[in-house]
Amino acid sequence: MSALAALVRALAHRLPEEERELISLELGESVHDPGTVSTTPAEHTATGSGPDWKYLWSALTNASEHAGRIEALLEQKQAFFDFEDITGAAKALREQIDSAYNLMCIAPRMDELELHTGDDLDTVRLAVDLRRAEIVDAELAPMRPKPAPDTPTWTIDYDEHGGFVATSSDQTGDGTTPWKFWGSAATADSAAHTLTWYFLDRPPHIDFDPPQIPRPCARTGPDSDRSREGPSVLDLLKRRGPIYEQHLTACRSAREVLREHPDDIKSHLAKRAAQLNTTDPQLDEQSVLNPLGSPRNHDHDGFAITVQWVPTHLVVGTDHRRWGDFGDHRPYIPFDIVQGLLTNDLDAFIDELFGRRITLLRTPAWAGPLYRVGENGNHRIHTARMLNLPWLAAAVAVEATAPSWDMLDLITDDPDTTSQRDQPFEKRIHDRTLLVAGLIRREIIDGELTDNGPQPTLHCHRLPAAWLLRPAQFATKVNAVYESRYPGALAQLGIPIEVGTDPDAWTRWLTAT
Repeated sequence: MSALAALVRALAHRLPEEERELISLELGESVHDPGTVSTTPAEHTATGSGPDWKYLWSALTNASEHAGRIEALLEQKQAFFDFEDITGAAKALREQIDSAYNLMCIAPRMDELELHTGDDLDTVRLAVDLRRAEIVDAELAPMRPKPAPDTPTWTIDYDEHGGFVATSSDQTGDGTTPWKFWGSAATADSAAHTLTWYFLDRPPHIDFDPPQIPRPCARTGPDSDRSREGPSVLDLLKRRGPIYEQHLTACRSAREVLREHPDDIKSHLAKRAAQLNTTDPQLDEQSVLNPLGSPRNHDHDGFAITVQWVPTHLVVGTDHRRWGDFGDHRPYIPFDIVQGLLTNDLDAFIDELFGRRITLLRTPAWAGPLYRVGENGNHRIHTARMLNLPWLAAAVAVEATAPSWDMLDLITDDPDTTSQRDQPFEKRIHDRTLLVAGLIRREIIDGELTDNGPQPTLHCHRLPAAWLLRPAQFATKVNAVYESRYPGALAQLGIPIEVGTDPDAWTRWLTAT
């Protein structure tokens, strides 16, 4: 800052507000007036081989500031008159400039992007979005699995907004597997990846109808919503079938047990909850079941939603971490559910139990999925466990995993625990790199570690479960829960059970050379 500028700033507060505005405007014009500043500063002069990105960033930043100044000056109370037409236009102009600036920040990062002198912004944006789609599809290609034998074919209808509907060739199932999805993804291949991630343990055959064509990377949003074309829990219940009958039989048995304790239902439920908390507690750090966040390419954001019957015991996490304990959050609901079971006919009870949609989040894995509660359903899931009801009719959502992360991405997504915070950053990066390298060396995952950036980067080709990339203390906790649901699952990956469920043994096993 020059001495004159420093003096002006030091004394400006002594001037009346309207005079400060005039000085601000005059100083701004002297510094930023395009008529007095070269449009090709020496340090930013284009070479003729392509855009001068530094100049564009500087020019667009200054242009945005000018538009903002127009808006600010004409909205001051001293303006007296209504300049809404001008300030509205200035605001719209600034938004356009900021959008152009964002585009100019993205474009230089796109390898093999072809741009030409005189291209307008729509042309540049289309070229960028087409290249983004190519990058997404190329990064996903190594993760595309071979379809499992005897699996149905899923046909995906993908639209230009990124929305999709997927329909199974098998529409006669028992409801334990979906028959239809809706969702959104950046590209058609990303939609296919989302679907195969849902069925990680048994990848399906996938077709596209209409046929897949090159499209720009979709900016998913409200226009991508195709939920009205998706299935509902009511549709699932109307199908009836063998699983519905199993649930009906379980409800009948639960009713008989409750009638044996007509004056002691509260104590009965409390005993069942205590038993569950002792023998089958919920996973305490459920965030490790989340999809791995902070992917290197944020265009990997596919999700899908369906409905199906879910085994109740596979729900390993809810918002209330102890079975039967809701604190002061509507603790009467389980008793309302019990009263409905005792008084209603069973079909009516089932319709009431699942009438308000239960939403579960699916965590795919190699032997089968795990689930945790989503938007709604905590009390009913707890009550189903306490009543020993084996099935839940639910909406199930899945978010696809990305194909690659650097070590910073991985540790940034770790649960925020004291033991994690107390470790130096460099040590956390080093330790995670050793664990990931061990997973590759032991052939638990298939991928490669590259070291061409600030931190090593993992490019995955096969990932049996995302939680395997978590710190040892969390990975082994989920492994233990998973083994209890799918006995022998760890052995399928060649992991000794005493190794996969103990954090110290897990670390030694993966880092031993």
